[in-house]
Amino acid sequence: MPVANHADRYIREALKYAEEQGWTIRKSGPRAHAWGVIFCSLGHRACWMAIYSTPRNPEKHARDIRRTVDRCAGV
Repeated sequence: MPVANHADRYIREALKYAEEQGWTIRKSGPRAHAWGVIFCSLGHRACWMAIYSTPRNPEKHARDIRRTVDRCAGV
């Protein structure tokens, strides 16, 4: 599944990285608070993260996405 377009380029790049590592990206509905959620492909309970539409610091949020993906035990 291609990465849905997030408004911020740093977060888009981090989502692309997560997808390349085998993570699943699920975009939320039009009335949701979060933009979407990413899940580990192995289904670990601890390996998920909410992706925000307008984080206070987009670069830090993108780093957090990459860190979550890298710390997954299944990758």
